[in-house]
Amino acid sequence: MSKQTLQERTGILDWNDLRTVLAVARAGSLAGAARELELRHSTVFRRIEQAERRLGARLFERARSGWAANPQGEVVARAAAEMEAAALGAERSIHGADARLEGTIRIATSEMLAGWLLPPLLATFLAEHPGIEIEADVSNRNVDLTRREADIALRATLQPPEPLVGRQAATMRYAVYAPKALVAGRRRAPVLDELPWVGFDERIAHFEIARWLRDALPAVRPRLRVDSMPALLHAAAAGVGAAALPIFAASQEPRLVRITPPIEGPAMGLWVLHHPDVRGNARVRALAAFLAQAVPAELERVVQAGPTCKVFAECPLARRRRGVSASRRS
Repeated sequence: MSKQTLQERTGILDWNDLRTVLAVARAGSLAGAARELELRHSTVFRRIEQAERRLGARLFERARSGWAANPQGEVVARAAAEMEAAALGAERSIHGADARLEGTIRIATSEMLAGWLLPPLLATFLAEHPGIEIEADVSNRNVDLTRREADIALRATLQPPEPLVGRQAATMRYAVYAPKALVAGRRRAPVLDELPWVGFDERIAHFEIARWLRDALPAVRPRLRVDSMPALLHAAAAGVGAAALPIFAASQEPRLVRITPPIEGPAMGLWVLHHPDVRGNARVRALAAFLAQAVPAELERVVQAGPTCKVFAECPLARRRRGVSASRRS
């Protein structure tokens, strides 16, 4: 029997089949892989069967709880991941060498930043660069810049993920806001734990500002809990109750009034991030430099523009800290 050539040995492999195996291994289900690949459930199933038939081996253990790659499936998925990484690396290198100030930039950010901070900034940038178009991913998922799901990200985070690079453009501060009707006509400062509240659902209970609310006002039982910051703002503005909100967004809502100074403690860095491989891309470099300069100025502008009550409410945590300091001095 003659020795097989490289082409003959690898001819049974098909990239579409391999990437499907990788997607199922990552997602643990056909449905999850179908969403990732933007394919029909039946197409994913057919490709897995085709890959197993070509390779002559079963790749997954099927169960009601999901699909788990067996040892053979893990080998194939690992090889597919290496192929994917190599292809993405080549794409990033080519993309990173693009010196044109024209074309498309994909920016990933959150709903809050996209709705209340970025619109006037992107309008200015696009007016200055008529050859550039911007696609915005405003989901709150962690977009993978390594896989070119976006070129640049504007994120509120305490620590940017590896291996992304960039700079902290500003700090996002919070304060307590209340519907104007709720505090209108009061002659004294509002008492925070006497107000009705909009709070955080358990799905965002890990947010730093959610932990602050639990620590500062443990007796508060929110009348409504939501799982997104935009929903929190809209509920407060509709009159449901007070809420701890990012100042840059709440200060633009005319139905709300700020009833505390900026909260001490909870603060998130606003980071402009990109993958190291695309730092040479002229479009990415231009937008990153623009945001690093424009974001702090825009934050300052909207914060100063927001309405505040005449006498601020006192934060319970600040009162406790003063009591601790006084006891130490005595």
